[in-house]
Amino acid sequence: MVSEQTLSLSTDKACYSPGSTVTFTSEGTVPEGKTLFVRYRHGNDIIQKDAFTFTNGKTWKWQPPTNDFVGYLVDIYYVEDTKEHILGTIAVDVSSDWTRFPRYGFVAEFDDCNKTIDKYANIEAEMKYLNRLHINGVQFQDWHWKHHRPVKFDENGNFVAWYQDVSNRWIGTEYVKKYIEVQHRYGMKSIFYNLCFGAWKDYETDHVSAEWGLYKKDSNGNLYQDYHGLPSSWQSNIFLMNPGNPNWQNYLMDRNGDVYANYDFDGYQIDQLGGRGDVFEKNGNMIDLQYNYRLFLKAMKGHRKDKRLVMNCVGGYGTHDICDAKLDDGTRTVDFCYNEVWDTQPSFESLYEIIKSNDKESDHSLQTVYAAYINYDKADHAWDFADQNVNTPGALLTDAVMFAIGGSHLEMGDHMLTREYFPAKPLAMTDELKQRLVHYYDFMTGYQNLLRGIGSKGVFQPSVSSTTHAVNAWPPQSYHITAFAKNVGVNQVVHLLNFSNTDDLSWRDLNGTRPAPKKQTNINFTFETIRQIRKVWTATPDNCGGAPLELPFTQNGNKVTVTVPSLEYWTMVVFEAASVEDNMYVTGEDFSNYSAERMFLMTKGADGNTYNAKLTLKAGKKFKFVNGKDFSTNSSYYAEYKDFQFNDGISTANLLVSKSNVPYIDYQFTVNQDGDYYVTLNLKDMRITVNKVSAVGDYSKLSQNNKPPMAA
Repeated sequence: MVSEQTLSLSTDKACYSPGSTVTFTSEGTVPEGKTLFVRYRHGNDIIQKDAFTFTNGKTWKWQPPTNDFVGYLVDIYYVEDTKEHILGTIAVDVSSDWTRFPRYGFVAEFDDCNKTIDKYANIEAEMKYLNRLHINGVQFQDWHWKHHRPVKFDENGNFVAWYQDVSNRWIGTEYVKKYIEVQHRYGMKSIFYNLCFGAWKDYETDHVSAEWGLYKKDSNGNLYQDYHGLPSSWQSNIFLMNPGNPNWQNYLMDRNGDVYANYDFDGYQIDQLGGRGDVFEKNGNMIDLQYNYRLFLKAMKGHRKDKRLVMNCVGGYGTHDICDAKLDDGTRTVDFCYNEVWDTQPSFESLYEIIKSNDKESDHSLQTVYAAYINYDKADHAWDFADQNVNTPGALLTDAVMFAIGGSHLEMGDHMLTREYFPAKPLAMTDELKQRLVHYYDFMTGYQNLLRGIGSKGVFQPSVSSTTHAVNAWPPQSYHITAFAKNVGVNQVVHLLNFSNTDDLSWRDLNGTRPAPKKQTNINFTFETIRQIRKVWTATPDNCGGAPLELPFTQNGNKVTVTVPSLEYWTMVVFEAASVEDNMYVTGEDFSNYSAERMFLMTKGADGNTYNAKLTLKAGKKFKFVNGKDFSTNSSYYAEYKDFQFNDGISTANLLVSKSNVPYIDYQFTVNQDGDYYVTLNLKDMRITVNKVSAVGDYSKLSQNNKPPMAA
């Protein structure tokens, strides 16, 4: 396969509802006399292929399948001497809800500098690029007037068109509204930013009570209101209110009502400031600030269930109460997990730990978006550097890891974020970085079902080796190619990440010094699996626009060997099996203490994803599941929590997976009563269901939600 990439492709929207029609535009050049084709693929499977006649600026339409939450990759190519020449690629996301696969961007400038710039033209250009990155949600940073009064009205209650924000920047409301209009045209959602507890120094003149405040104690034990200090030239410090105070909540709900009445925003991006130490009410009662975030979220969601909520977990602070917060009817208050990552989580390994924590706290129901600022120290004193650009290798390797492990990155607006103050843009992007990000976002979108279709439940520690290169299983090691692996249905997906010429294992690239990786070619790669592999293919955002390439392979017992053509930053290798698992067994303490001879063979369901068994289980005796009888080669499916117990009120749980011969936390399941049980594993969704036979009677009486089809 040959990468030419002479065509620039675009779509009319960032994402599409099922049943919608996609309109493409192609610009550029193609070689003369070649027979061109346009191909639409899901993974490596061709959905449709058509002859393609190119004219510059040509538009054409495509009707994707009606399946929801599916990513596709589209490419234009020709064949010469049996080789495909890739001229251009683009991804398509068909999703009815953008938060299933959030790709978050930002805007932060709303001034036309006294008409010296064409702000409308700038808005169109900025959103055109974000649309090309398939950004489906946009955060509006520092768009508001006062934090406690985001919409400005005059003394007669009339909407004010221009005002200055806390930093004295001018905000033109027509430009805020224009951004929303253009974003909605592209199918993006517009989310306004504000703190959950911020107020300016004059808040009492706006009917906010000091009784609602958040207080600290000085060295003498005297209370003072907590605040976030800002430069003296700005309009105010930010004084903090108690987010759990019902009066403050009601006040802010009314102010948010002003926002929604005057702007067509789709939701509220909620910010906090991380841990504040011991904090108190004005009466001296200590406050559990993290729990009060939960109360705040419930109030905001309960007030406007039709609007989306996202809340920042600053350095992980408040993760449990934010990701787990629900209304009384079970509705989750936030729509995905949003983590501003700081120096307490500096390593690539810590990025995956964030996803694991978010998955656990949200019961694997929410995606993860990182707010992570690359080249942070360089951006802080950019004038000291010969170039004032974002370091392309640092940005690409960080995105490669974030996307490969299942996250996404809030980084793009009219500039790339390098500081927490979003309007600041001390570092510029090179044209190379802008173009390469197009391929990275195409890759994240086109292969979203493999990257983000299932969270950390599917992640396992692979057994890998190479005769040509130094390789290791996750986490990253210096001077190695690191493999991160995940089960996604019948696919075992292995991501190769190139650390072969670096010992810097931090995503931050603080001073922009990360060197470009040394491109690796013809990598002999052996992956151990008990599954029978029927196909192996590879794709990378670093070549051919992410188009997939099928690879020859050999399987000798449990070892599958391929030659991976190239690895620059990130290459994905997909091992496709005929079924999720050929066999599944129950093993445990009451099965002759994990004896291979006493493992219980489960029955595979007709759908190929489920396994069923009727078992006699003893109270308190641990059990788990394996896909083979040899613990040196099989994989174990186990519990997410220590001593997880099924009882009359708990019949379902998540499954985790690991190779049995590597270190892992071997948490197992138990039941609370002796008896006969129906046990069902759903390996597509990585869920287990356990029902006592005496409670449900005949298997056929189980609800369809708990009962996959039984094999004959």
